[in-house]
Amino acid sequence: MNKRDAINEVLLTLNELPLEVSDLVTDIPIAILVDREIDIAKKKILSYGWNFNTLLLSFYPNNQNNIVVPTTYLSVKPTTDNPDVIIRDWKVFNKAENSFTYTEPVELNVVDDVLFDDIPFHIANYIVQYASLKAYIDIIADNNGVSLRKQEMQESKIEALRYDAQVSDTNVLTQEYSTTLLNMTSL
Repeated sequence: MNKRDAINEVLLTLNELPLEVSDLVTDIPIAILVDREIDIAKKKILSYGWNFNTLLLSFYPNNQNNIVVPTTYLSVKPTTDNPDVIIRDWKVFNKAENSFTYTEPVELNVVDDVLFDDIPFHIANYIVQYASLKAYIDIIADNNGVSLRKQEMQESKIEALRYDAQVSDTNVLTQEYSTTLLNMTSL
């Protein structure tokens, strides 16, 4: 699913006409609003960390012996091997030594903000359904429609979780995966 298809799907949810091939999102006020809702939903849903956007990366010290983390990531967390490492002001900080100074690389778990067009279909669909619900509540606020949108969003969430479990070959009995599932129930 590409971003334009996602915008059109949300527009249809709002009983609006979809974008024509020649239409620019920036020329249509409701499309601008929908595009913004999709971006917000994307960051919120991707920030939980799915198999396709969670990476283990090594970060190296710069000339000042600081490890700077790019601000483009949705989250950066220490590995279980480095429990004293935290991120402060987008730099790696060692709580045990009370220092930003490093001479060796540090491995960190990163949740990457992926372009919408590169998101797997089931997760992109979940984002669209979440954005549709939010836009529907903000713009139309019809109680009958809201319950239908919530049901559609929950179904797409289940499909997204099923997809992620399949591609990650995850053992649902592990503490890490169970914690992730519990965190995702709040979406």
